[in-house]
Amino acid sequence: MKETQISNSEKTFVQKIIAGGHRLDGRIYSETRNLQIAFGSDYGSCMVSLGETKVLAQVSCEVVQPKQIRPNEGIIFINVDISPMAAPQFEANRQTDHTVNLNRLLEKCYKDSKCIDLESLCIVVEEKVWSLRVDVKILNHEGNLIECASIATLAALAHFKRPDVTRVGDKVIIHSIAEKDPIPTVLYHYPVCLTYAIFGSDILLSDPSYIEEAVCMCTFEEGSAGGGLLVVGMNQYKEPCLLDLTGAAIHNVNIVHKAILSASEKGKSVVDVLKKAIISDDTLRLKRVKINYADIITTEHKQSLIKKDISICLKNYNANDINPESDVEMDDDVQIVEPSKYDVVPTLPKTAELKVKAEKSAWIEISSEEDD
Repeated sequence: MKETQISNSEKTFVQKIIAGGHRLDGRIYSETRNLQIAFGSDYGSCMVSLGETKVLAQVSCEVVQPKQIRPNEGIIFINVDISPMAAPQFEANRQTDHTVNLNRLLEKCYKDSKCIDLESLCIVVEEKVWSLRVDVKILNHEGNLIECASIATLAALAHFKRPDVTRVGDKVIIHSIAEKDPIPTVLYHYPVCLTYAIFGSDILLSDPSYIEEAVCMCTFEEGSAGGGLLVVGMNQYKEPCLLDLTGAAIHNVNIVHKAILSASEKGKSVVDVLKKAIISDDTLRLKRVKINYADIITTEHKQSLIKKDISICLKNYNANDINPESDVEMDDDVQIVEPSKYDVVPTLPKTAELKVKAEKSAWIEISSEEDD
């Protein structure tokens, strides 16, 4: 993975505005970006957008032999792929520390928390079980990949339905969707990984953007007392399922308590949005409405990644509120240059117009498109 360089001016600017109570995109400390969940035509296909961060998750299944230590439980496998399409610093077909860390956190949140009923995936004890594979593809990286990938993984698992199975003697028959209705995945609870950026020892930012994450980690690498990313896994019952810290050690215990309280409320709201999206998708499928990702792509989505300027929303200032007495007085030695009698007015490309200030002046057009 190629290292991204952040200038000192960017670090100083971001640190100053955050210390002053502002953020680059105009949000407050506890405000998150817009969350959108869309499902594809197949069960278990989900795309989640958190601001400009976009993640695609797809669940597939196959019949395999169970593990010897757990002969009556199914298997779940999570694979994360980050390609150069997400961000230029990533390389194709290459595992990075960021990818490994993201994969490890997702496995801890969904495998170690026992949120999936693995016994329901058993077909024949010690012989055949269902193996679920979750492929997470990062489409665009604009900060907070862990939270966006976590929501996409949870939404894909909750939306996925495996084929029904009938056992006749020693023979196992897997039915298609036309023959029998598919069976949904059994989830005991819905955990979500929520990310917080720590600045200093008392500032906690919810849903950090890409530049906020970079400045936060740069502050940690420079040996500052504070700075880092705190990931809190929380389900809809306000039960912590995961706690991970990347960066400097936390010297203030209150900031962890504040993050857990914020994650408990935020996790419940995310799960509510997820359940409403699944119910809406089921309603559309009952009405035989064609579902495709192309229907959710608008002109704004197509042009969202071609912006050359960063969107900054800071405090507005009124020019009438400025005190003219506070302006810097000019020195007597400074010579004031008198304006010329000609003003250059730009118009069409490769054309310059000279306008004389006198009352009876005329326009003189000079164009570079004239024939030589």
